[in-house]
This record gives sequence, C-alpha cells and structure tokens, in this order.
Amino acid sequence: MISKTLPGECKLHHVQFYNLLPRGISCFAMNNGSRKLALARDDGTIEIWNLAGAPFMEKSIPGYEKVSVEALAWVGDRLFSVGLAGTLVEWDLRQLAVKSTILVTGNSAWCLDVSKDEKRLAVGTEGGYINIYNVENNEINYEKILDKQEGRIVCVRFDYSGDFLVTGSADAVRIWNIKKGHAVHKMTTGRSSRDKETIVWDVLVLKDFTIISGDSRGKIMFFDGNLGTAIDSIPSSKADVLCLAIDDQEKVLYVGGVEPVIKLYQRVEVTKGNEKVNSFVRTLNRRFHTHDVKSLTMHHGKLISGGVDGSLIMSSFPPLIVDKYLPYLGSPSSTLAVGSRMLLLKYVNYLELWTLGSQTVESDKILQIRSKLDEHIVACSISSDGKWIIYSSDSTVRLFRFEYRSGGQSRLIRQRAVPDQFEPCYRVEFTHDSKGVFLFKASGAIEYFTFNEEGDFDHKQTIETGKWFADRVHLTAISEDDNYLVCASLCGAIVVFKREKFGKWKRLTTLPKYKLPATAIAIQPNSPVLAAVFPDHKIFQYDFSEYKFTFSSYLKMHMLGASINKPVTGIVFDLRNDDVMILQHDSSLVVSQFEETEADHTQRKRRNSGKGSADEEDGASPSRRYSLKVLKAYTRLVSSCWLGNDELVVVEANPLSMVEHLPPAYRRKVFGTA
Repeated sequence: MISKTLPGECKLHHVQFYNLLPRGISCFAMNNGSRKLALARDDGTIEIWNLAGAPFMEKSIPGYEKVSVEALAWVGDRLFSVGLAGTLVEWDLRQLAVKSTILVTGNSAWCLDVSKDEKRLAVGTEGGYINIYNVENNEINYEKILDKQEGRIVCVRFDYSGDFLVTGSADAVRIWNIKKGHAVHKMTTGRSSRDKETIVWDVLVLKDFTIISGDSRGKIMFFDGNLGTAIDSIPSSKADVLCLAIDDQEKVLYVGGVEPVIKLYQRVEVTKGNEKVNSFVRTLNRRFHTHDVKSLTMHHGKLISGGVDGSLIMSSFPPLIVDKYLPYLGSPSSTLAVGSRMLLLKYVNYLELWTLGSQTVESDKILQIRSKLDEHIVACSISSDGKWIIYSSDSTVRLFRFEYRSGGQSRLIRQRAVPDQFEPCYRVEFTHDSKGVFLFKASGAIEYFTFNEEGDFDHKQTIETGKWFADRVHLTAISEDDNYLVCASLCGAIVVFKREKFGKWKRLTTLPKYKLPATAIAIQPNSPVLAAVFPDHKIFQYDFSEYKFTFSSYLKMHMLGASINKPVTGIVFDLRNDDVMILQHDSSLVVSQFEETEADHTQRKRRNSGKGSADEEDGASPSRRYSLKVLKAYTRLVSSCWLGNDELVVVEANPLSMVEHLPPAYRRKVFGTA
C-alpha cells in the first residue's frame, strides 16, 4: 500500500504483509546486578534483554527444532539452562553458543534454581532426582544427588540460608536437607478428585521460611517450613496456577496461570481467634495477557510477566504503568534494497523477497528461501541492486546471486566458490554501491568482501576489533558514499572506520564512551555526521570529520504522551533536509526538527572546535533548539527506511498473523450465557 503525495510531504509505503508468528515465553531469569533479563521462548530461543534504561533486546541465542528450554538461572553474569534433553547447559554470552554441557541424573530436567550466595545450583528431573552442583570460581562441579522421590520434580527453590531445598511435585511439597540428602518434611496438597493428581507448578520460599505453592487445582497454599505444616489455602483460580512472584518487601504476592489474569494478594495482619497473624488477602486483578501466564518475576518494583501470547509485559503500581514488548525477531528483521525497490523479510527459518508496489501496482512476493535443515536464521541481507542475498545460521552461511525478471523466469543461483573467510556470522551489511559486504563474526572479527564486474566474490580484509570492543557489535551504519563504517558495541563503544587507498578500512576515531549501549545509529546522507540514541533517550550528533559533537540532548518523549520505557530503535534522516530526523519510538514515527536561531548560529561560530564528551549534560555540548512531533502511530511497527528522495517505507507486523495461530484461550463459562 502506498499513500498519495501531498505538497511538502512524501509517499508512504505501508508494508503489512510481514506475517510473523507468535512465539510464547516459557520461563524467565532476572539478574538484578547487571539488570539483564533472560527469557526462553517455546521455539528454544533465548533472549537477553537490557533493563538498565528503556528495555531492549540486546542478544538472541537461536533455538533448534525439538529443543526446549524449561528453566533459566543466573550465577553472577553466567547463564545456565535446563531442558527435556536432560542436560545442564552454560552459555557463552559473547559467542552466543554453548560453553559447557553436563548430563544430569534422572533424564529430562524440568527445573533449576541457584542459592542466594550463588555457590550452589540445583536441578530437578523427570526421574525424581535432585542434582546439586557447585558453581564457585567460575566452574561447575558435581556435588551430590539427593534421595530419589517417586515422580517428576516440577519446581525447586533454595531457602535463604542455602541449607534447604523446597520442591514441588505431584500431590506434595517437600523440604530437603542438602547436607544430609534427605527430605525432612513432606506436605500433601490434597486433590480436587480422587483419581486426578494435583501438580505443584511453582513454589516460593520467604525469608521467614514460609513456603507458598501454586497448583493445578487453582489454589495457592501456605506452609510453615520449620514445622512442615500447612498454614492456609486460598482458592485463586478456576484453572491451574502456573507461576508465583513476590516483591522485595514480601508484602505483595503475584499469581499467574492458565486463566489470563494476574492476581495480587496483599500481606496484612489479621486476627484469628486470640492471635494476630500475617495473611495474604486478594486485592486486585490485572488482565495484561490474552492467554496463559507462564512466568513472573520482579525487578526494582516492576512486575515482569510472559506467557503463551509471546508478549513481554512490564507493569508497576501505583500509578498503573504497563509497557508491552511484542515478540519480534532480532533486528534487523527487514532489509530494503533501495536500488531495485525490493524488500527482504526475515522469519525464523526462511526469507521472503518482495517487490514494492506503487499507487497502481501491488507488491508481489517473488522469492522464498528456506534455511538448510530449517535452522534458525541469525542474519541476512540483500544488496541495493537486488543481485546478491546472504543469510547465515549458527552453522551455515549461504551466498546467492539473484537474477530477477519481471514477468519472466527469475533465477536464484547459489555461489559455491567462496573464500575460506566466508563463514557463519551474526550480522551482514552491504555497501550502498553493492560492491562490498561486511560479515560480523562471533569471534569479533569483521570480514570485508568485494564483488567485481564479472561477479567474482573475493575476500579483501579482516578487521580485528578485540582492542576496541569488549562485547559484540550490535549496530552498524555505512555512509551514502561508502567511505565510512560506524560500529556500535554492547559494551558502549562506538568506532568509526574510514576507507583508505586500495579499498582498505582503517579506524578513524573512537567516540567517547557512554554508560549505556546505543539503541539506534544513523549517518547523515550529505555529511559525515553520526546520530545516536541511547536507552535513557539521550541523543547526540557527532561530526567525525571535525572530531566534535554538534548536538547533545535528552529526548522528552513524555511530552508527546509516549512511554519513557520504550527505546528509540531506528533513525531515518530526511534526504531533503539535514535538520530533520525521523525516530522510530515504540510503534510511532516521531519527527525531530532543529530550529536554529540566528543567535544560536553566531554562538556556534564562536565556539571552539575541541573534542566533546558523550556524557555531558544538556548545554555542555552544542545546544540547538529542536521540536518533536508524532508523525504517525502504528500498532506493530517493525522498521522504517527512506527510499529515493520522496518515499518512506514502513514495515508493520501483520496483527492477524500474531493472533490467529495462538491456541484457544481459557474461557470460563458464565452463568446464564451460552
């Protein structure tokens, strides 16, 4: 769909055929020290979210077919997972690959927890075994196995001392003495019917050794961990209670389950007989999700929830603030071939190539490429002229030559004769002239390849980035004249490379390091000026030909009624006006336009051209007055890009495809209705 052009405006391509499928969230793990959230999806993908500012997904570990992740846990900055394959996996978060794997005793592993002092790790299994490991000194060593119990261990939690474990299984909650290896208490839950087991899906252990459980009857139960006795039982839901969370003060309990409602219970002092006791009383219901809520966790007073609908939701109260993050793929998930007017869309295990339409011609899908063995696609791109397509998975990288004939027989040819350096990567970036391409490897190396007029593909240069980047590059930008390459790393470093003689690339400058990694970068089309935005909505422009900052400020998104908890994920410069930027914030396009006065212009001329600092406050850097205005609001905005001089392409996920493939939601029959 393309809109008509009005005077002073541009044509708008509104792409609505990006049919992403929902990917449910199965479990969470929160690292409060580094403010990182790890979440696992039902396709085996593990995502790492940075919550230091406006939350954004900084890394994604691709899943595999028939691989599940049932539980996650942090030990410092180390991430562990368990699944139905019966292995305990430690992940290398720099390489985004398996660091080590240990087979657990008891077949499939269902649950995982780490002691408060982060010295021990416990795994509960299908066979009823609890595996204990020592994880000190950056190692993982087998310590012991506790006594076997009958049936699967569904959930496990350490107490605050680290000397006891609490597990949930069929019909019972058990307390284990780790040193002795035996269960010291077994508390039965009861059944709703004689022939139906009660599954304890989740347990919490409070500081006073009160144990809270949620089960398949829809009840939450309270136990005294010291005596091994039941204290209270509260009917919470008509369906299974799947997850529990409690705030840091242990005053508010959150309950989620098959019924897509999160229920809040407040801890109050009540009188029972002649005694005053603490009890949890239901206060509020929150309906944030459309389907089962499978995981809950807390971070700095915020409730984080996820489930079958795939949405990551962060909420706080009072006042009630709800932020929803949809299950998109890692960026970039769409690539525009400007010269050939084609759009490449990335899905989990295949690619689609579309031609862009006009006011009289509809868009058309001309190509679909499935990955080898249906592996998850990590990176992909298409050259501006539409002749070259590259995609990479964890183990495979492919280069294709595409010969498109409108109305005729198009050809897709795989290039098998490639240099040895053409290996799997996590990011691909073509130059604007389609004669060069950068491959970013997990090792930290950047491989530069060129295409000649005969179509040969040659390796030109390897750029080792270890001395500049302590983490992987997650954002890149290439200038319109293909003379500058800018790389932004998750460690916060931003480095500018310049093309020298004979086509070699050399570091030009490293920008002053900011405390947070950038969420969006772009280079001005008509000048060597870099714009960057950060999770706290800091924005700056840096002229790397003069080595100085030309603008620095904080975007006041709240003045537009927009959420301050959503990052700016894209920057598009207006080719007709260098003073105009289009920012992609959440699902809205926001126009930022400079309004420089004559006094500002005179002050800028008098100012010395010394180097600035990216960490300066407003006014310390060159100050320019600017305005913000919402250009257009969408519901599921994925990306935006300029096409030619007067066309803007906006890609939006099809809302119907993200809903129609979900399973039926829980529905409780209401008396008097059909």
